[in-house]
Amino acid sequence: MGFLLFIAGLGGLLYGIDVGIIAGALPYLESTASMAWRLSAQQLSFIVAAVLLGSVLSSLFAGALADWIGRRWAMTLAGVLFTLSIPLIALSDGYVPLLLGRLLQGVSGGLIGVIVPLYLAECLHARHRGRGAALFQLLLTIGLVAAAVIGLLQAHSVESATVAAGQLAEAERAAAVFAAKDHAWRSIFWWCLTPGIVFTVGCLLLAESPRWLARRGRMEDVRAALLRTRPADEVEVELREIQLALAPGVGAGAGATSSGSSGRAVEPLLSRRYVLPFLLACLILALNQATGINSVLAYVVNILNQAGLPGSAANTADVALKVLNALMTVVAVVLVDRKGRRFLLMLGTGGS
Repeated sequence: MGFLLFIAGLGGLLYGIDVGIIAGALPYLESTASMAWRLSAQQLSFIVAAVLLGSVLSSLFAGALADWIGRRWAMTLAGVLFTLSIPLIALSDGYVPLLLGRLLQGVSGGLIGVIVPLYLAECLHARHRGRGAALFQLLLTIGLVAAAVIGLLQAHSVESATVAAGQLAEAERAAAVFAAKDHAWRSIFWWCLTPGIVFTVGCLLLAESPRWLARRGRMEDVRAALLRTRPADEVEVELREIQLALAPGVGAGAGATSSGSSGRAVEPLLSRRYVLPFLLACLILALNQATGINSVLAYVVNILNQAGLPGSAANTADVALKVLNALMTVVAVVLVDRKGRRFLLMLGTGGS
């Protein structure tokens, strides 16, 4: 189970990197790409927003993809797309490769955000699911912190290069500073390659979701997958629960009905009982995104630069903001079972 949680948590890390990595890279990308490739402010905005667009688009079909090829292979695909996006961006020599690379990152992030929590819910025992969801969210915020730290390191590198070039002639100094900034934003993305590769390889070593296997009648594979995360004495019990939950499907026994083991009819998501809470949950999520938090995360270094914080000072403030975000996630994980979901949701949305 530890390996499963590690890889799933790494998925959260990649999701955080997806969202946060552009903040540190954008000031240098903006100053070099506008000179070398004549990119307009609108094109740079598209490059920033491409991750969000790709994430939205992939979220629409992530569930169907996971049902078609399985959770494990869908996560592997997400890792492959993220890994491929890094050299595409870091080696870019124009607008189109940059845009496509960022779109790939967004598609990867959207798949990870939907499929990894689904995989955890289906693979972990009920008593461990809260831990798995909390770990995914915590690693997501740590991914934001990691992206900010990488940006800070590169900011110090650019400042050092600028100071070293101070004694050169004007043309040589401008060329040295340009080269340092160009190297900085490319290096920021190269740093993200290793976690992408580790996540992709790790997904290949995971077992498939037992519930996905059960829907396809592969009950021996289900048993083997359960044995990887549960004691042997619990496997047969959960195996019967899965069969009953799927009745009268693939794993159902003779005489099982669609009401399952409790005799209650299975209700669709959009039944009268669930439709209002479901729509309210969707509305809250949409309004949360409408606050513009993702745009703030992407432009935070630029915003702080324009507010008067020079160079690496803005990156340091960015790190501090992301660390605070991670700490509040820890607080939320600690309080969620004590204060309840509704209280924390009201507290968080009220603060925004």
